[in-house]
Amino acid sequence: MWSIWALTLVFIIVVLIKRLRSPLTALPGPLITSITSIWIKYQEFSANRRLYIHELHNRYGPVVRLSPNEVSFTSLEAIKEIYASGGSGYDRTELYSLFAQFGQKWVVMPLAFSRNQSLIYSDQDHVFDFDQRKRCFADRYSMTNIMRKESIASIQENAAAFVRKCMDTSGTSVDVYELLHCYALDCVTHFMFSPGGTHSLTRSKDFELMEELTYHSSLQKNLLAHYFPGLEPYFPTFLLPRLSPKSNQYVLDKVEEGLSADEYTLVRRLLGKDNDLHNIQVAAECKDHMAAGIDTTGDGLCFLMWELSQPHNRHVQERLHHEVKQVSADTSLEDLPYLDAVIKEALRLAPPIPMSFPRYVPKGGRIIDGYHIPEGTIVSCQPYSVHRLNEQAFPCPDTFCPERWLEPDGANDRNRLFFAFSTGARGCTGKNLALMEMKILLRDVYSRFKTEVAPDMQGNCHICIGAQIFHAKTLEDMNPIEFPTASLSTRVSLRWIPEPAFENTDTIVLSVGGWYVDLRMDKHTGAIDWAIAGERIVESTKPAKVLFTHELDSHGEFSSSDLGTFSKLPNGDDLETGSMPRADVPGAPITAYEEVWHELEPCEAPEPGTDKPQAWILESVDEQEDSNEGGVEEKRLVKTFLGRIASTYVALRQEQIHKREIGHDGKRKVTKTGGPVKARREEWRKGANGEPGKWSVKYVVEDESNSLPGLSMQADGKFQGEDTDEWKKEGRIVDVNGEKYTVRAFEYGRRA
Repeated sequence: MWSIWALTLVFIIVVLIKRLRSPLTALPGPLITSITSIWIKYQEFSANRRLYIHELHNRYGPVVRLSPNEVSFTSLEAIKEIYASGGSGYDRTELYSLFAQFGQKWVVMPLAFSRNQSLIYSDQDHVFDFDQRKRCFADRYSMTNIMRKESIASIQENAAAFVRKCMDTSGTSVDVYELLHCYALDCVTHFMFSPGGTHSLTRSKDFELMEELTYHSSLQKNLLAHYFPGLEPYFPTFLLPRLSPKSNQYVLDKVEEGLSADEYTLVRRLLGKDNDLHNIQVAAECKDHMAAGIDTTGDGLCFLMWELSQPHNRHVQERLHHEVKQVSADTSLEDLPYLDAVIKEALRLAPPIPMSFPRYVPKGGRIIDGYHIPEGTIVSCQPYSVHRLNEQAFPCPDTFCPERWLEPDGANDRNRLFFAFSTGARGCTGKNLALMEMKILLRDVYSRFKTEVAPDMQGNCHICIGAQIFHAKTLEDMNPIEFPTASLSTRVSLRWIPEPAFENTDTIVLSVGGWYVDLRMDKHTGAIDWAIAGERIVESTKPAKVLFTHELDSHGEFSSSDLGTFSKLPNGDDLETGSMPRADVPGAPITAYEEVWHELEPCEAPEPGTDKPQAWILESVDEQEDSNEGGVEEKRLVKTFLGRIASTYVALRQEQIHKREIGHDGKRKVTKTGGPVKARREEWRKGANGEPGKWSVKYVVEDESNSLPGLSMQADGKFQGEDTDEWKKEGRIVDVNGEKYTVRAFEYGRRA
């Protein structure tokens, strides 16, 4: 018994001595990484490898040890050494053999951007190395082939199908995650098998292929078999990778028909006499290209459109819209610099493959970033960190800023550090195709539409990354904020810290879905104390933080961050804390505050066509005049918000001027100014002694020449069309007294 313990102790001591005497001991990193690889494997299985490595780089710098035999780098010098001209001897690790197709035996990996990584077939008679295999199809991914009339026409047809899908929704919200992955699937399959590509945007059978390829992948299950191959036969079914029979059969059928495909397609090239490939090998290759093409393009576009749709990025979307709507049909995509900058910035901020690209150090070892790295060591760089930790090239790295790619200063460094497609001869083979698909779709969408995050979306666009595999899906938050019913709130007190609390206003806030209308009237003067309206965006739930955008603001504070933290008081009221400009003090200094809010029960109100009280918020933007003088674009517009929850109605209107100009730093700046706000608040009062109820005006601040719509002015106490389905669907356009309004939010409220 003692001999077993002694042998175990000796073994541990020998292992520790070997680890601690390793040349890698001098490298920065936590102690545990010099002793065992269990911790990095744990991060892989928990889908946290990317963020874990990034946090280590934040703590230890551009070089960090991940395990006894693995090192991560972020510098340009390391990228060039490992992946570019100096990296010809850095072989790929066994990680790339995780994704065998059709039960084949694989030995190497090719496409830097593949999720079901394309691997080389090997048997006793044929062994194809990476360079040999890449030569089989590299010409198909050249710009010359992609720019062929037939190739471009196919992408344009699929983009047009995507646009039609959006138009068919008639103003309601669109699940772009599914549609974008359908678009990517249709593009890549036409590229490979034309005229036999899929039509998943219009055919339900092909849509099932997209679902199978997009939702059925799990790296963790593949990792289990990779790290514990002897135990795989004993794994329960739920731990085994899900099969994809529909897409497998589709690819096999297309390969069988391959010689009838168009000459410029991938399948025709792979079936050529010079390649001597069996059909099963060609099918495996095509399956990998298909899976890779779906996720990278679909995920990249999904994140990009989500980012463009954020309220704080509306100026980016406006500039993109202005550029692409001006072009003619024959304008080259190369002549759209801002479109190119938007795509590069999205790929920098959220590269479709943000994970590491591991390689083995060649025989004899190498010097990387001043450290001697012995042969056989696994080395890598991950785009997510490369794009964030080189702040001289990418200042404010977590900010979405396409303008950085238009600045001449530092352009060379930015381009050399752009690592979304890896780099060098072994970089992403499909880069040209992916970029062309993205450019054509974004041009066609943003020349016709403006996008925003739908009010009914109760989550965020998370980057959900397995240890190595990336999906940018629209997911629900782990603790989502729900808005089951609309709410009416009034302010109980305001306290400018450290002064005592007070309340000088009669305040009403209508919150419906992700929008709000807030009117605060001075109790003593009857004037507007503050009138604001816009979106309410849940930043977090623990603690509860809500960001309020100011689309309309009587104080003119359009750019200030209005972020409130909410907590419950013992009596059920809400305490909001934060900081904001103090308008009653000269200079409006940013001041800490506390506000107490009380939720009101809406009074009874008659409802047209339903037994439930309605709650809605509408917005109108009337663009009155545009001018462009001396490089300054000026737009004059009138914004109006109408909101109603059961028995309370509020209307706000403001004339605004939006100026866009190039600042001294070369960056485009947008400034907004607003004029006085006109306001109307009305309440429904139930009639006495059997008399019918009616709307009455509680506050009105307006002039006859520009009066606001009011329910008290309607003969039957409702706006025309208010009882139709159009008012119940966010995004629809409705008519109010001859003016067009967009339905921003609609819910059924509570009865008192």
